[in-house]
Amino acid sequence: MTHPNGGSAPFGAKHSFAEAYKFVGTSGVVFQSTTNERMEARQSVSKDGLTPLIVFSGERSTHGRACAKCWGFRIDCSGSRIGQCAEALDAIIR
Repeated sequence: MTHPNGGSAPFGAKHSFAEAYKFVGTSGVVFQSTTNERMEARQSVSKDGLTPLIVFSGERSTHGRACAKCWGFRIDCSGSRIGQCAEALDAIIR
């Protein structure tokens, strides 16, 4: 699925999607969500093979995906609630 529509409920990201995507890197990164769940973020691409994504997975399930258009929002383009993941990832980018 491509992510054409952007997200909703902004949280005021300090870093761009490109910075976050680079920080996640090809190996992914493990961190704590704002709800204290162990999360993993990894790089991916949408089904179109062109749109870069960051995929957020928790201990039990995938929480959602962020693209450049929905980065910085609590709800992604597909309607998944990713704020607890994206905001926590944004906070640890160095």
